[in-house]
Amino acid sequence: MITGVAVVPGALALLPSYAGADDVLAELRSAARDAVDDVVCEADRVVLVTATDREPRHTGPSIGRRVGEVLLDGRVCSVMEIPWDATVDECLARGAELAEEHAGPTRTALVVVADGSACRSIKAPGHFDERAAGFDDALVAALRQADPAGLTALDPDLGTALLAQGRAPLQVLAGAMGAHVGDGERDENSGHWLCESLEQSDPFGVLYVVARLTRR
Repeated sequence: MITGVAVVPGALALLPSYAGADDVLAELRSAARDAVDDVVCEADRVVLVTATDREPRHTGPSIGRRVGEVLLDGRVCSVMEIPWDATVDECLARGAELAEEHAGPTRTALVVVADGSACRSIKAPGHFDERAAGFDDALVAALRQADPAGLTALDPDLGTALLAQGRAPLQVLAGAMGAHVGDGERDENSGHWLCESLEQSDPFGVLYVVARLTRR
């Protein structure tokens, strides 16, 4: 059974090799490590959920996978990598498969690598887009309320326009939490979820969220 979820950013600057002398994401990295540690320490198995890169520049692992594996610090896990532009139904279906695969008494933790929009300021990777605030507010509200239907409702086309790398992994999470393919309604047999903590920041014009969800 999936019993805990850590949502963490996929920022390259979280990798030690990219931190630099002025480590502006030191607090974010610490918060992400704490969230991962909290859910992993109570689990028997770990699954890393991430998306492919929007613009692959190499043949190695995606940025999300690299960041997730660093935060997991060598702890054994399996990886589910979803195309960054996967459809909502595909994401929900993959999440439902994940929940079915990990059904039963064994405790499983998900580590979901997911950024919000990258258009929150003029210096952001996607420059400023006034739609970013609304998209990100909906994303944060859905996580804060542990609401799979809210995550399902994130618009994939708008997410693409806003360079929201985390839209697909978060909708995989929605499927794993019990959202049905097609309507986003929660399966009442999937259990109830609670957001234990959530922090957000946007130092580079990209929404970074660190959240911890637990099944109740």
